[in-house]
Amino acid sequence: MRPSLPRLCAAASLAFALAACGIKGNPRAPRPAPPPAPTAETAPEQPRREPVEPSGPTVPPSATDAGLPE
Repeated sequence: MRPSLPRLCAAASLAFALAACGIKGNPRAPRPAPPPAPTAETAPEQPRREPVEPSGPTVPPSATDAGLPE
């Protein structure tokens, strides 16, 4: 065990020196800024919307079979 003691001490001192210098790994990326806090303001009033008009063929309301085969 006597010959391996100097190697063990050298390895331990190197590990402590690297840890003390801050060489521990890759630096972390900066975190994004937190989102702004919601406010108590009311939403802007949207304009009144009109009903949507049909844009294609429709089935007349008087049809009884609605296009189904007999």
